Parts: sequence; C-alpha cells; structure tokens
Amino acid sequence: MQAAHLMRFFKTGPGQYGEGDRFLGLKVPVTRGIIRDYRNLMTARDYAVLFASEWHEVRLAGFLLLADDAARYGRCRDGDGLAKVVRLYDKHLDRANNWDLVDLSVYEIMGPYWDVLETPPDAVRDHLRRWAESGKLWRERAAMVSTIARIRRGHLDEVFWLAEFFKAHPHDLMHKASGWMLREAGKKDIDALRRFLTKHHTTLPRTALRYAIEKMDKDERKRWMAK
Repeated sequence: MQAAHLMRFFKTGPGQYGEGDRFLGLKVPVTRGIIRDYRNLMTARDYAVLFASEWHEVRLAGFLLLADDAARYGRCRDGDGLAKVVRLYDKHLDRANNWDLVDLSVYEIMGPYWDVLETPPDAVRDHLRRWAESGKLWRERAAMVSTIARIRRGHLDEVFWLAEFFKAHPHDLMHKASGWMLREAGKKDIDALRRFLTKHHTTLPRTALRYAIEKMDKDERKRWMAK
C-alpha cells in the first residue's frame, strides 16, 4: 500500500519524471533508522552497490550516509575527506533520480565542502554551472538546491544567477526549486529579492514567482502576481 502510494507521489508512471522507479514502501525516518548502524563504516564500493540498486529507498540510504560523512568531515575540518565525498557524490549523482534524493543530500554535502575548503565564489559558480548546463534534470536541480548552503552564509549571488538562468526551463520541478530558493534568499535579504523580482517578475515562471513571494504579506503577493 505504502509502496503504491510512493510510486504515485513520485510520478513513476510512463512518461513521468520518475518513470520506472521502484519503492519498498519505507518512509524516510525508517530509512534513517536502518542506516544508523552503518555510519562511518562505508567504503566507495559499498556506496557503488547502494547507488546501483533498483530500489529508491536503498539509493536514498546511500545519499543519506554520504551526507552523514560530509557532516562528520565538516565538523573536524577535514578538507581531504570532504573532497572525497564530493567526488563520490558527483560520480553517482545521476542515481539521485528523483527530487527527494537530491533535496535530502545536495546542500548537506556541498555546504561543508565549500565552507571548509573556503571555496572562492568563482569556483563555486564553476561547479554550479557544470551541473546547470548538464541538460540533466536532477543535476540541474542539484545546482539550484545546493544554493541553500550559500544562502545560509549570506551569499545570494548564486541563487539569483541560477534563477535567471533557469527561467526558460521547461520542467515545473525546476520552477518550484527556483522559487523555493528565491524565497530562502528573501528570508536573508528581502530587499535583494524585491530587486530581483522587479527586474525579472514578468519573465519568471508563475510557479517560481508564487513560491518566491510566499512569505510576503497578502497585499504584496497580490501586487507581484498582478504585475
């Protein structure tokens, strides 16, 4: 029953974005509980086995464990360990083939990596550009959602740049991701968000605009949507 519900929720039917994915029917907290005993024990070969699985929850377990590795290396400021995690993540990112697999892992991994290595903004943007220009939906979403880590540090340039870059993207999942990240940017600097919207609101997808202004008061939301 739960597996069937998840297959509908994550759009696994013919022609849908999650076409062909298979589910065991485990909720995320259950998966987190199962993997608890395996933290800090995983090898590159172990990860390859998890990411190769046909089962959605098994792949999720791999990405959650990799995010745990990133958090651990981040706490001890281990740049080499984080670089290893990011290489593994990038190698297997195509197996993060639904939005939850991306959203539950990407900023948890990239954030510590960028912070500990004190990655210059140009290098961050080069990494994001490679994903954004890949033509692959889940790498594109990874580029956008990873900016949560930058936003939390007060760096908003990347999210505005990507939101503009993805304006013409054909997929609603990217419009939602752009709007979500714009909303997060607005929590840090509402005036910066307003300046972006003043310039781009007429060409921003309506879904992205609705998400971006969600935390504004009712009258301001009406004004932006009316424009």
